[in-house]
Amino acid sequence: MSEKHLSTTALARQLRKESKELFILLAQGGWIVKVDNHWQLTEKGKFEGGIYINHPKYGEYIAWPEAIQDHPLLRLLPEAPLSATHLGAKVDLPARLINVVLAERGWIKKHIRGWLLTSRGKAIGGEQHTSEQSGIPFVTWPETLLDNSQFLTSIAQIKGEIFSPSTRTLSGRLAATQTIFMVENWLYLAGVHHASPYLLSAANETVTADFFLPEFQLAIDIWGADDNAAALSDKLIKQEFYKKYGYDFIELREESMTQLDEVLAKQLFQFGLAVY
Repeated sequence: MSEKHLSTTALARQLRKESKELFILLAQGGWIVKVDNHWQLTEKGKFEGGIYINHPKYGEYIAWPEAIQDHPLLRLLPEAPLSATHLGAKVDLPARLINVVLAERGWIKKHIRGWLLTSRGKAIGGEQHTSEQSGIPFVTWPETLLDNSQFLTSIAQIKGEIFSPSTRTLSGRLAATQTIFMVENWLYLAGVHHASPYLLSAANETVTADFFLPEFQLAIDIWGADDNAAALSDKLIKQEFYKKYGYDFIELREESMTQLDEVLAKQLFQFGLAVY
């Protein structure tokens, strides 16, 4: 019975790694080389068991024996360049947030589409790449980034793990509660112009929004699962004020904080603000 072979993408999936990381490692190991924008096997790659397979739908591609998973080179994958997606998986955050954290630190900068490495990012081991399918630039990072104190501090701030009333947010502000701390950091990283807290007045009536986006005349308030009667009354007063005087508003709950990026980005989009 012939040995089963896996495409490079399928092999990466078996190893629970991203395919682009595996392609990078195999190229660095001298197993494959890109010729005319297509990957080809080197003599070393053929020696290690790589073959070409012709598929009626996908055409020719490189495949590897299933047993290659135990090869010493592939054991280097944890130390191979890590994408934003892989970094995000390690710290339990989406890749989009990882990239904006890296940009806030000045290690990458936004391109028309994708991300470009800066000199400061290169100094800590970042490497510039371009997607072979789309041509979109992206950056990979060494495993040592996961030990970088600046990176870890930003991650802890986003997740609200280091909150205290005297801890300043990434934007340099103080926050009254952990949830406000987390939303403030998120809005800052997303580049959303806002004020916090913000007093709204109309016809001798006033309310204080936790956050206010002046460009969109949009208020954001956070409500706790254990809010007392006074807090619930305040919530109703705010709702009536916003509706009466034509302000849009978003209400976030404490239990949404673990999915803040998904929840808030989706709600902001409904009011015409797209966060990338």
